[in-house]
Amino acid sequence: MQLINCLVFFLSTCVLIPIDTVFRELEPISVKQLSEAYEGRFDISGIVDTPTGTFVIADKSDNRFIYQIEWTESDRWEIVKEIPLAIKGPIDFEALDYADGFFFMTNEYDNEVYKINEDGSKIESLSIGFRKAEERVRKWKKNTGLEGLAIDTKRHLLYLAKERQPRFIAVADLESGEVQNKVNFPETESNDISDMKVDHGFLYVLERNGNYITKLNPDTWEVIEKVSYRNTCSNNEGKLYEPTNFGMAEALLLTEDEIWVALDNNELKASAFAEKQFGMKGDKPVIIRFKRPEGF
Repeated sequence: MQLINCLVFFLSTCVLIPIDTVFRELEPISVKQLSEAYEGRFDISGIVDTPTGTFVIADKSDNRFIYQIEWTESDRWEIVKEIPLAIKGPIDFEALDYADGFFFMTNEYDNEVYKINEDGSKIESLSIGFRKAEERVRKWKKNTGLEGLAIDTKRHLLYLAKERQPRFIAVADLESGEVQNKVNFPETESNDISDMKVDHGFLYVLERNGNYITKLNPDTWEVIEKVSYRNTCSNNEGKLYEPTNFGMAEALLLTEDEIWVALDNNELKASAFAEKQFGMKGDKPVIIRFKRPEGF
């Protein structure tokens, strides 16, 4: 009887996810790699649109810049400008956003958060109140730290995503850095977060290993909807880059009618599937532009 009562209690408190849940699949508009004119490795890790253009960052030690990019006529994207960043020490730049004339980004190596003016001449390291929120950043495992960042100018908030083990989103005051909340949402499709953006009052989260983008209400933390890009990046015919057992999406951007996802391929070469389906070749990273579904 006691065992039966325990079973009844367990079932009554579970949140069951229907096994036949179907998410809308994103439809690709274009799949474009970095131009072969760029020499060397480029592990793209952040992307943002600003009034003056589109900018990206990369996460290797020699990528101490914010890069402006443009599309070429030959189905590629190229770097047209480099903004130098005088940041000393080891780096692992992640998560690029922009607000009110400043770039914001993280350095996952030491989990610093930077506020940078448009020409890179002024760099401020923001003080985030993780200690008061009972988070010991120095005890986080390597490569599990601040992978995502998003600015909410209307609420004057900074969202910071700890990637995994465990994953969570810290909500901090944009001015004081005080951590006001620390939340997660059900890990039903993925166990990690690789980027975030705020758009029209909602928080959009890139769940890399599941190949999903999740739309959240940041007031209630309700999951509004998830959309999938699995058919483009990882389906039964293959992945865009191989061999790998993990997701590669590192950067997220939303426009009024498009969703952009950038893949960090870690120098892996484009697969036979990617060449056949999208004409991809070589080991340059890719930015995929999808149609933005209605209502998302």
